[in-house]
Amino acid sequence: MMMSSRSMEAPAKHSSLSLQFKADWNGRCGIPSVSLLPDAIHISYSTRSLLTQFFETTQGIMAMGALIGAGSLAAGSLLPNVIRLVKTGINRRPKAETRNLAMMTVLALDDFVGASYAAVHDVPEFNPMDEGEFVFHVPDPTLVLPANANWDLFDAELSDEILWLSNRVKNLAYALDSLDLSRPGYGGFFERRHEGYANLAAEAMDIIEHMLKEFDLTLPAKPDYYRQREGLVSAIQKAGQNSSRRRKPGSQASSNGSNVLELFPKVNEDAE
Repeated sequence: MMMSSRSMEAPAKHSSLSLQFKADWNGRCGIPSVSLLPDAIHISYSTRSLLTQFFETTQGIMAMGALIGAGSLAAGSLLPNVIRLVKTGINRRPKAETRNLAMMTVLALDDFVGASYAAVHDVPEFNPMDEGEFVFHVPDPTLVLPANANWDLFDAELSDEILWLSNRVKNLAYALDSLDLSRPGYGGFFERRHEGYANLAAEAMDIIEHMLKEFDLTLPAKPDYYRQREGLVSAIQKAGQNSSRRRKPGSQASSNGSNVLELFPKVNEDAE
């Protein structure tokens, strides 16, 4: 069986596109030149050598200096704008975070002031069957500051005042719990409670007013008749006047005309 002579022959020529590499070492830069020869097309790196020779001349050096100067001038004119934009982007978020933390802190302080006002004006109810037992109609005030707050967003003096106030609120509760209520006049428990929370609430109001001005904030409006500061000042003065007096054991606060639900039943005085 005869094989086709066409299949046995080695191709005499490749396609018209031939790839040829040659090394042409340039004496000046020592870079090999690679040329691609697709038939009549010849691409070489000799242009690089010409550019290198040009920039070694005086004219080339002057041209390079002019290009560098023009680039520096353009960069210098754009640099202030770039810096301003970067600073704006960096400062925008901390400013928003600071204002947000300030608003949440002011609202927390305002809640504490309201709770303290109610506690100061709360008249305890005593159990006529047990002169040492009494209850309040509102819970003890607590200051609940924003959780995981970054207090470094405020200046050191303001953040210290806020954190110190929170600590003093807790200390007042601990101090009241330490009083011996079995002593005459309940150890001055009621006077100290009213005066303590009234003073802390007044201090919280001062911090609120400072923060409203500093951070340009506004609190929700309150009813005109709800005058917290006047009520707290009156409570402080009253507590000071009563500091020398103590409630007699077994005495009961009068509830006539009050809309507060009595928690202990009255005892029939005629009953044995």
